[in-house]
Amino acid sequence: MKNLVCNFAPLRFLPYRETGEFVNVGVVVNCPQVDFFGFRVIPTRRTGRVTNFFPELDAPLLRAALHRTAEELTRVQVSHRLFPTNEIISPEKAQVQIAAFQELVRRREGLLHFGETGMLLAEDPEEAVDELFSRFVERQFAQRKEYQENVMRHRLAKFLRQWNLADQYETNQKVGDEDFHVIIPFVHRFEATIERAIKPLDLDKQDTSDIYHHGGAWVKNMERLAKRSRMPKTTVFAVRMPADGKRLNAAEEICNELRLIGIQAVPFGETSKLRELAEVSKAA
Repeated sequence: MKNLVCNFAPLRFLPYRETGEFVNVGVVVNCPQVDFFGFRVIPTRRTGRVTNFFPELDAPLLRAALHRTAEELTRVQVSHRLFPTNEIISPEKAQVQIAAFQELVRRREGLLHFGETGMLLAEDPEEAVDELFSRFVERQFAQRKEYQENVMRHRLAKFLRQWNLADQYETNQKVGDEDFHVIIPFVHRFEATIERAIKPLDLDKQDTSDIYHHGGAWVKNMERLAKRSRMPKTTVFAVRMPADGKRLNAAEEICNELRLIGIQAVPFGETSKLRELAEVSKAA
């Protein structure tokens, strides 16, 4: 079977254009040679992963935007062949398909928009939809341990700006001494002493072993700082928690271990509590 040229674009949820932060929530694929158009969008009942990135936003706002977009993409889809086939259409019709796809993914205002377009060769366009959804949305290409925490760090930086506290914090500073230290994303100093530290911690891992390994490593790190009397007076871990089940139990166990050594372990979505703990005296 010959390879078919497919054009694609990820669908992005971008609530704050000034910061450029986004989450991929779907993908569209057009194969003009065979008049194919397909798409996948995350179900409206499974938006927790997205709202964890933007906890201050109302989930119904995202669900409504997803519903409207899915309806629009369905209308586009029914204007193409309903049953996929490898029968090639005329070049003239294919050019019309390409122009229509380019217009569809053109940048517009709104919570949802399409990212940069790409191209790939595929034997089966429908399988290409699933593969691209896996790559862009489920992120099988980017399961780095630090990925989610980078997203969380950007969100915390935005919170500090919103709370007029950004100028009170230094970023990515060493906490510890010459023999042992860790890098904490946000620290507040009084004179030469680090008195307050804030760090994101992602415990929403795929299995309990990953939670124990990642969270346990930070428990040990902070225990070592405490033994060296290098623990900041107020240390806050903003924690991304699993939804339920054994993974949640494992994450709560890690949080309790952190609290035993004097760390404030706060769910990432509790922004009012995080703000309270981030507050510092402007005279300090």
